[in-house]
Amino acid sequence: DQVTSISQFVQNGILFLNEFRDFVKERAQIEKEYASKIEALAKKYSTKKDKKAVSMSVGDVANTLSEKDFNDAKSDPGTFLNAWTAILEETENVAKERFKFSESLSTVIMERVKTVAIKKEETRKKHIMFAQKLKSDRDKIFNEMQKAKEHYYECCVEAQSSKQKQERAPDERILDKLRKQTLDDVVEMNNSKNMYILSIIRANEHKKKYYYEDLPALIDLLQELNESRIYAMKQIWNEYMDLELNVLRDSKTHLDLACQTIKKTDARTDSQLFIKYNEKSWKDPPDFVFMSSPTFTDTGEFVSDENTHVFLNNQLSKSGRKLPNLILTIEEKRKQIIGLKSLKEAYENNPKLGDFDAVTDNLHEAIREVTILETLRKTCQTEVDSIIQVIGDSETDGQSHNFKNAAFTIPTTCDLCQNTIWGIAKQGFTCKDCGYNCHAKCEMKVPPNCTKRKGELKRGTITSGTFSNIVSPWGTLSGAGAHNRVMDKTISNLSSSSTNDKEEGETWIATVLYDYTADSNDELSVTTGDVITVIEPDDGTGWVKALHNGQDGLVPASYIEYQAEYQTSDSSDYVKVLYDYVAQSPEEISIKEGDVILVTNRDVDEGWWEGTLNGVTGQFPASYVGPLE
Repeated sequence: DQVTSISQFVQNGILFLNEFRDFVKERAQIEKEYASKIEALAKKYSTKKDKKAVSMSVGDVANTLSEKDFNDAKSDPGTFLNAWTAILEETENVAKERFKFSESLSTVIMERVKTVAIKKEETRKKHIMFAQKLKSDRDKIFNEMQKAKEHYYECCVEAQSSKQKQERAPDERILDKLRKQTLDDVVEMNNSKNMYILSIIRANEHKKKYYYEDLPALIDLLQELNESRIYAMKQIWNEYMDLELNVLRDSKTHLDLACQTIKKTDARTDSQLFIKYNEKSWKDPPDFVFMSSPTFTDTGEFVSDENTHVFLNNQLSKSGRKLPNLILTIEEKRKQIIGLKSLKEAYENNPKLGDFDAVTDNLHEAIREVTILETLRKTCQTEVDSIIQVIGDSETDGQSHNFKNAAFTIPTTCDLCQNTIWGIAKQGFTCKDCGYNCHAKCEMKVPPNCTKRKGELKRGTITSGTFSNIVSPWGTLSGAGAHNRVMDKTISNLSSSSTNDKEEGETWIATVLYDYTADSNDELSVTTGDVITVIEPDDGTGWVKALHNGQDGLVPASYIEYQAEYQTSDSSDYVKVLYDYVAQSPEEISIKEGDVILVTNRDVDEGWWEGTLNGVTGQFPASYVGPLE
């Protein structure tokens, strides 16, 4: 993991382009004055070169090398530094004959060096931004694992509390109610435990991918960038030498010597030289492991009972449906990469065929996109493989419900928990095949028992709960949170059902209509005319998840135009206040009878919603509002 040092090494090489450009500029001015100044200039840069010569080839370790290693690196044939040395020597030899090509130096060489330096630095910054993106994504997955652990611990506490309340029940009526609550808490605890274990597996797989696939690939790109910079410098030097040959044939002997040295320049020589003196040992970070609650002892095994089997089966179905599209997209991208590599090689061998830098940028962009897609595929494949090991490959498409987001303008009973669903926002799901209705929070608990016939339902209920610790069953209990948190924002957004029956995992192409600058790490900056890949359409929030330049983030839905037939639609969810309520904490808002509130979250906590009133967002009691007539 030496991205920083390698990037600095590449940047030093790019900065050298500007140094060479300064050299040409000064030389063009001095050529007009007197030939002796050309000789002085060559000596000046020879001195500068001697001071930092080896650091250009091996990096910052130059100061720590022995005298023998220093001299070996300095004189190593085939390096760009060796060619630069020859140029300075021959410049000093032909100093008196350099008047005539001053104008050519200013109009040709300097502009070419400037263009190459700008392009290479822009490419390096893209690589570094991509490295930061990879690290951010890795840390995000690690943080999500930590959140899953904390949620699981909270569930343990809540379930234990329910058990204690059950033991202290004063009569049979209250005892029955507490038994149901305890059962619900146990089921929630087991599900949260499974998600915690699943997040551990995901984190370990992403860790391996980050250190064994993503970082090596990124370092290869940086190496290729450095070599392409040397290749471009090699071309510029050849043009520079050709100008001298055309102006003064008398200096041909000296210039031929310099050309021969330049032709020996091999971009990989500098890379190998850097590797030789910078290679360091590295130890693989340890895998993440399941950590039991500090209060209760538990094992690192998945919970597998009737209810968790349904939950895991639904998770398996979701992840499994995304895999084919992801694999197909990755295969298409890899074919594109093969074609770009062939085109790049052809342009490298014959620059007249096309723009080498342009095709290289396209190749790097395709590689970055494949890296992001492979991360998504790794997540889905890991979930599928892990769940199959627990419950087997029992997911059946013929029995799974075909859920879509649904708005309930009249009270509707959830076919799973038998509680009421209502509201004009997307508060639940409806199976398009059999008409099964459920809350959004109940979706993953619904058994895959679709009859595929409209109106013929098999209503599922939560029937039992188990503990993973047989010796001490209450050792795994914790508090059920107010609502389930989504573990992986990118993956869950990609897998969410869209309102136009698109396949899960499918992407769309869109054109950016207006410039947008990201205000947070979750958003994506785009420019008018950019073509982006939408990986999650608008779900009613007014935002889409998009991929561009190897990065993904949120973009306003109104700022883009789809190039396919897909078009999103958004809706509002308003309620009317029935009774006055005064806020009791900073998280709440005060409401008055008759106020109209835009509901933004109906799953904040039991009996509480979140909404916006007069530009202020906060929580309020759900029982104090009613539908907007």
